[in-house]
Amino acid sequence: MVSRPHILISNDDGIHAPGIAALSTMLRTIGDVTVVAPEGARSGASSQITSSLPLKLTKMEEEEGYRVYRCTGTPADCVKLALNVLFSKECRPDLVVTGINHGRNDGICVVYSGTVGAALEGCIAGIPSLAVSVNDHGDDAEMRYAVAYTNTLVRWMLSNKIPTHTMLSLNLPSTTPLGFKVAPQAVGRFRDEFLESTNGSGGRVYWMVGSQVKTEDEPNTDWDLLEEGYATLTPIRIDMTDRNFLPQLHEAFRDGLPE
Repeated sequence: MVSRPHILISNDDGIHAPGIAALSTMLRTIGDVTVVAPEGARSGASSQITSSLPLKLTKMEEEEGYRVYRCTGTPADCVKLALNVLFSKECRPDLVVTGINHGRNDGICVVYSGTVGAALEGCIAGIPSLAVSVNDHGDDAEMRYAVAYTNTLVRWMLSNKIPTHTMLSLNLPSTTPLGFKVAPQAVGRFRDEFLESTNGSGGRVYWMVGSQVKTEDEPNTDWDLLEEGYATLTPIRIDMTDRNFLPQLHEAFRDGLPE
């Protein structure tokens, strides 16, 4: 009998989000599933970890080949804790999949996303990892296409080697994709990031709003193609060293810092 792969799932929208329910339902048709997700929404948590407070892990459900936990920490905490407490060095998950996120995670959003941060934690541990996001923040976001694309990608990842220190990020438009494209991450920033308002006491407060714009002209990035209505797949590396700039820095400081 061929053993089923074991898949660890997390997200940043919280354990009760529709996206993680859709993801876990589909992945259970492929392998055994362990879900460890934050007890509430942790959007924008990036790779934040909890270092000064204890974490609580609560089992919510368990049956053959399927177990579900909620965690008081961040998305990265969830994956890190699962790998250290629920798995062992001898028995680790074959894959980490995070999402399905309610909201896009292309371009500069990669830096802030808790969904990507959780997948990066799996990648740091040397486990093939995939983050999945849909360009729709609503609880009723269309997940069918994300589920279908993820199904295909997960099966491919289980039979193909992913480079060490590299994870994959899949982004889906809010409607039927025009197709599927592999694309680099766009370089950009957010503009008009805050909306000024007042609270009930009349004090000044700021709501985060804003929109993402590109700051480099490279065509056919994940941002461009998602805007056009395509599903995009982007490889993301842990190593953020600018290796093209290293020789110049070596030359500038070959004798050390100037006095």
